[in-house]
Amino acid sequence: MTQQDLAGKTKTELLALAREKKIKNRSRMTKAELIASLTALTQKTKTTTGTKAPEQPPVQPPEPIYTTGLIQEEQHCTEQIEEKVYELPPYYNETNIALLVRDPYWLYTYWDLDAEIKAQLIKDYGNWDHVPLSLRVRGEQESGGSQPEFFNVPVSTQTNNWYINVQPNRKYAVDLGYYSPAGEFVSLASSNTVTTPRDCISEVIDEEWMIIEEDFRRLYRLAGGDPTAGSVELVESLLKRLEREMGSAAVSSISSPTGRPQQERRFWLVLNTELIVYGATEPDATLSLNGQPVTLRPDGSFTVRLALPDGVQSLPVTARSADGVDQITITPIVSKETR
Repeated sequence: MTQQDLAGKTKTELLALAREKKIKNRSRMTKAELIASLTALTQKTKTTTGTKAPEQPPVQPPEPIYTTGLIQEEQHCTEQIEEKVYELPPYYNETNIALLVRDPYWLYTYWDLDAEIKAQLIKDYGNWDHVPLSLRVRGEQESGGSQPEFFNVPVSTQTNNWYINVQPNRKYAVDLGYYSPAGEFVSLASSNTVTTPRDCISEVIDEEWMIIEEDFRRLYRLAGGDPTAGSVELVESLLKRLEREMGSAAVSSISSPTGRPQQERRFWLVLNTELIVYGATEPDATLSLNGQPVTLRPDGSFTVRLALPDGVQSLPVTARSADGVDQITITPIVSKETR
């Protein structure tokens, strides 16, 4: 192909020819440089086959072109780019708090404080470890209509995240703050609102989502259950698991209303109850419930949730003053009967 033939082609066609001939740096060449390189290669091929070609000046590879923008390369031309790795900073110097749902009974929250607020708190309390940081958890029923409730969770100044024990099917939000010397809660940041999921079997039982008995047993076998167990055995196994999770005999039993051996049925009921013990004393006092220590909040208040099995429960609560001189014991007696 003569130089005149090459001059009649477009730059795209010349690039394709240069790719076939494996000419280096072709993507950086101008049209004139491509024609010169292809012509020189053609003359070299003729010389190799025995035909003497007119002498041509050697073609020097073009100088590299540097630009501050992006260079559009040919499709088959790739460049090695060194990837930079950036580490996340330990904090962002912003006062903020976020709230996430872990499961029906637990929330997870994390926060950050800017340097100015931390410096002011250190100035007010003399030491960062002495700052009474606390989380105020605000909750309400998902369906609404009930009185919103809240409780406080003291947190360490050496951490920036916390797990919070809550109730299922409720809306929650958290305020990060601290207690002033006068005992008032001062909010520094408020979180987003989340809703904990239900802790029960779905109420949707239409035919589109129903599981036939054979599929149910196959899934139960995959989960490690007894493949020979009937419906009653499956429910009893579930109740035993619930008893272990509650840590007490909170789930009573399965009974037949007729007193006769129960047949294979899917209708069943699980019931459990809880008891909430709450109160307040001097913030520097020590408190115990049934011999077990209870942590007081900075204002001296406390809340304890307990599983409530059948029978009579005696729950002595003892408060002892910081100097050990004064002591008060109050013993609520609770009776529960399941029929």
